[in-house]
Amino acid sequence: MNNKGLTLVEIIISLTLIQITAVVFLTIITSCVMLNMKSKEKLEALNIAQEYIETIRKQDYENFIKYDDSKEMYGKYEVDTDINKKDDGSGRLFEVFVKVKKGEKEVVNLKTVKVIRN
Repeated sequence: MNNKGLTLVEIIISLTLIQITAVVFLTIITSCVMLNMKSKEKLEALNIAQEYIETIRKQDYENFIKYDDSKEMYGKYEVDTDINKKDDGSGRLFEVFVKVKKGEKEVVNLKTVKVIRN
């Protein structure tokens, strides 16, 4: 007996395998796109935080201290800076914290040290 066509069972099995393969690939692609978006967001926030740290590090004492407990909007990000005096005996060493948030979610948190020179 020579079958010249596909049976209904063979067609259903083939379509099921194609669907499973498509779902697996779509899941992988969706995960990659989401990971790419999160990485882009973190990179943008990191660049903003680094820019703020560099700006703060260039300031003299009078302008530098103005950044303590300041909050600024930078596009869709909120930049929160905090400056704490370090107890090193000289009174010239400060820790600078820069937090970048998007909505309520903290994206990046950087810390640096600044020495005030006379």
